[in-house]
Amino acid sequence: MTKTIVTKNLEKHYKMYDNQKERILDLVSPRSHGEVFHALRGVDFEAEQGDVVGFIGINGSGKSTLSNIIAGIVPPSRGEVEVNGQTSLIAVAAGLNNELSGRDNIELKCLMLGFSKSEIRELEPDIIAFSELEHFIDQPVKSYSSGMKSRLGFAISVNVNPDILIIDEALSVGDRAFAEKSLQKMMEFKEQGKTMIFVSHSINQIKNFCDKILWLEFGRVKAFGEVDDVIPLYESFLNKWQGMTKEERDTYRTRMMTQDTKSDTYRKLGDLMILDDDEQLEVSNDYTVTPVSLLVHLKDFSTHIYQAPNTEEGKTGTERYKHHVYHVKRQATYHFENYYLLSTEQSGVKGVIGWVKASEVNAHVHIFVDNDEKTFTLNGNGPATSKPWGGKQQRIHEVLDEFEGHLFTVSETVLVGQNVWYKGLIEGENKPVWLHYTQVGDA
Repeated sequence: MTKTIVTKNLEKHYKMYDNQKERILDLVSPRSHGEVFHALRGVDFEAEQGDVVGFIGINGSGKSTLSNIIAGIVPPSRGEVEVNGQTSLIAVAAGLNNELSGRDNIELKCLMLGFSKSEIRELEPDIIAFSELEHFIDQPVKSYSSGMKSRLGFAISVNVNPDILIIDEALSVGDRAFAEKSLQKMMEFKEQGKTMIFVSHSINQIKNFCDKILWLEFGRVKAFGEVDDVIPLYESFLNKWQGMTKEERDTYRTRMMTQDTKSDTYRKLGDLMILDDDEQLEVSNDYTVTPVSLLVHLKDFSTHIYQAPNTEEGKTGTERYKHHVYHVKRQATYHFENYYLLSTEQSGVKGVIGWVKASEVNAHVHIFVDNDEKTFTLNGNGPATSKPWGGKQQRIHEVLDEFEGHLFTVSETVLVGQNVWYKGLIEGENKPVWLHYTQVGDA
């Protein structure tokens, strides 16, 4: 697949001043004045042609900032951003001049996108018809409601037929009928294989429209993956966030914004951790190795495990490795083919088996949800295991009938694919076990 958007270690900083005097002093004085606000911190993100990615996160997480950088409206402070194709940003009043009429704004925005006067004349009737602003199109935009501005911006953006469409809360204003018409147009773009970024606070819209989710929290990537993997995490976080007092939210925000993005042993993204056991990764003339954090198991048609992605020497069959779950801590690309390094441990060094083609595995992002202690009551169903995926080889208790009604104290919660697993102690025992979320009830 063609990568249409790639950001690497993307950062955006703004200066915040208490007053105008401080702003002027910062321009003329050698000493720095004002406070630096980090809107984005080390954002690594990729989208391929045809991806429909939802940006989620509470207010102030950097969703609109990242959208504006991708659209080319705002420059990054640091890092790299590569966009392959023409972008079009749809946001309330984005790129509209309040002093001009709706018709003049159509011409201005299309000229900025590189269209000729004759091409604009051809597009104009369709744009006006889609916006449903026929009676107001020659009125100044400053007299428009927010819904009317959104309709005009949306109509311009979709009718110029961009390669990459970025929708930033543009459907949150205006009437329901126009929102439904807009969604239908977006579905047409989706069927055409266009890349789309969809920023919305509506979880239902995100679920129904997007394939992947990028969760931003206070400028950092908290999680990126399939909708069914990330949305349960986000909904769980929202429930926790909405239950916090203002003081608790301020404390959490300060902790998240001041912590390091990397340590010696792991990258910590909010309450989620992606383990990286060494930062000095192998680099070959033929391929480069990058860190990832996945749990995978081999597909039935998997064929070979390789000593290295670029060699046929020493390759072995995969039969004895099927039906087990493995860690992947390294990814490599060789001759346009992605490879994963399989390991029996959370390491790219210990327990390593070898490289396998990424197309030959089923993968789930392995994310530690939180380390908060909680207590449940066991319902007596299923086995207890030593690892959070419950294979027969990992079973500690085959059945939990005798423990029905016992308390289960949780120390760690993990999401594997769409399944939540709890690590903790069964009442009366001192050896930690893993249980599936269906095996517990309320305390």
